[in-house]
Amino acid sequence: MRNHIFKATAGIIAAIGTIGAVSSCSDTDVTPGSVSEAPYDMSVKLKGMPAPAGAPAGQEALSVFQFGPEGLFSKKVIDSYDPEAINLVKGTTRALYCVSGLDIEATAETTESAFALTTISTAEGENTAPLFLSAYTALEASQMNCELTMKRGVARIDLDARDADMDITSITVDDAPASTYVFEGEVAMPDAGTTVYTHEYAEAPTGVEKGVFMIFESDTEVHVSVHGTADGMEITVPAVLESVERNKVYTLRVYDQNASIKASFNVADWIDGGSISSNTDTANRLAFDMENSVFPDGVTVDYANNIIDVPSTGASGMTVAFNTDLRVDIDSVYFYGDRVEVDSIKEKHVSIDVAKAINTPTGVVTKVNININEQLKARPGYEIKLDLRKMNMTLSHDHFTIRVAESPYQIQTVEIGGLTWMAFNATSSDLGEQLFPADGLTVEETYQQHWASSIGNFFQYGRLKSYSPWTKNDPNGNDVTRNIPWNTPEFMPLPPGYHVASTAEWQKLIPNGTTIPSTYTAANGESIKAEIVQLPGTLDDSPSAAANKANLLKRYIRFESLETGNVLILPVCALKTASMDEYPGGGRKMHAWASYWIAEDRYTWLFQIAENNGSPTATQARDRWNYNGFMPVRGVKD
Repeated sequence: MRNHIFKATAGIIAAIGTIGAVSSCSDTDVTPGSVSEAPYDMSVKLKGMPAPAGAPAGQEALSVFQFGPEGLFSKKVIDSYDPEAINLVKGTTRALYCVSGLDIEATAETTESAFALTTISTAEGENTAPLFLSAYTALEASQMNCELTMKRGVARIDLDARDADMDITSITVDDAPASTYVFEGEVAMPDAGTTVYTHEYAEAPTGVEKGVFMIFESDTEVHVSVHGTADGMEITVPAVLESVERNKVYTLRVYDQNASIKASFNVADWIDGGSISSNTDTANRLAFDMENSVFPDGVTVDYANNIIDVPSTGASGMTVAFNTDLRVDIDSVYFYGDRVEVDSIKEKHVSIDVAKAINTPTGVVTKVNININEQLKARPGYEIKLDLRKMNMTLSHDHFTIRVAESPYQIQTVEIGGLTWMAFNATSSDLGEQLFPADGLTVEETYQQHWASSIGNFFQYGRLKSYSPWTKNDPNGNDVTRNIPWNTPEFMPLPPGYHVASTAEWQKLIPNGTTIPSTYTAANGESIKAEIVQLPGTLDDSPSAAANKANLLKRYIRFESLETGNVLILPVCALKTASMDEYPGGGRKMHAWASYWIAEDRYTWLFQIAENNGSPTATQARDRWNYNGFMPVRGVKD
């Protein structure tokens, strides 16, 4: 038995594949009447066509028939067009007929009344009705433009076998209408008898299958049979469609009810690009079934409002259950929150699966299994809204919401000197790869206790790739691509929302020539106390490969606003080259890039530290550096 559902579907996709292209008509102008070529002075706006898809060459997209008082005077076969404005030939058009997916003919002798009753039949040997779209409208004598909505001329039968307690081997439409009118009208169905469609399965279906059959409309009952086996016995389960309307979807659901396998239909409008939904009926909530629900430790539930709060550690193995008279389906899922799409939460961090419904003496138990991964660093909180629909209901009935807490690791910033600075040097352009305070520690305590891992990565001027301060591997190799003066997003070595501090911004915080330790006034009038902090011990515990680690000092420069108490820390680490494999500068010099460039000179903000009677002092100045060395980058909020 052949099944040509895929052939029929491909035909209509091909027919509509050029929607949205530049308006043009291939003038196979069948002008049976006396109308000669004339400028277009009538237009039609077309609605209701599905989204365009790639189509094989040679497939027609749309046929437009124009009828006037004397009959047919133009047929246009349009290969590509703008659906907002389809231009038609000049003439006194009284009626307009459009069809896509079928090749129908008319001549000058064809009357409008006869054309309106054009029929289409299932071709011999075909196992489903052909899929096509059509529309008709009558026009006033002086009307020069109109809007037409295309409708599918067939209905679609889907299968829902998720709850089927049988192995389905085939489905038969026992008395499918053999023909229909191309154009919808207020007339009885053509009496051309019925035919049989059969869809066979090599493997028993277990999910939802769309488009098992296309079927012509019918004003009488259509009988469907589901064939298969249960417990080793062959069985047939009947289902009845009382009538069939074009442009509808009939979902055949096979399920077990009280140890008896049944089949029934759910009816919905055939709409492209989305599901059918409405305002949810929260006055009659679908309550969580506490007996069958599983909420992991840390998850809290507001049962009255169907709200689930998930901590930043995530929720593995969570089950939300419902016990109702009918199976509950997830009608749609929505994600809300900053960077939800960018971080691909839907695909990578959340899984939602509706398990097979179970019939119990107290009702039908539906379980929604949900796994939510632990929040990545710097990720904000987000919400998931799941619209619910009882089986056989067309519209959404209720919803529940999952609120996932933000990561406890957020980028730390410091407001000082009139600017907002990142509390740590940059590591990369990835938001989640920045440095974060160690658990239970402040930013300064993190520097004090984890100095070697708190200085960030190094960068060459204008380049994105980072360089570990503890290796001599050049990550840029022979790549000479760079961005000057380091302000294009794709080259920025900082996460979105931050930029490399400029020389002007450095000077706002630390006026040129500042000596440390001292108390001075920043550009915004803020009083700043600056000092050098030398931590006890040396870098013997660092990942540096240098042999003289005992001489490498752990120092940072501490800036404190005397007005706000806010503290900014700059670790004392200088530039390095690709040949250096140790912590650069030995704690005696500090460099940081500035986004400033003149000719071949890159600019860096420099603190030169000298020993003054056993106490370190630092003098600050802008420094020019014309070699591709590696230095730290400190970010300022945009």
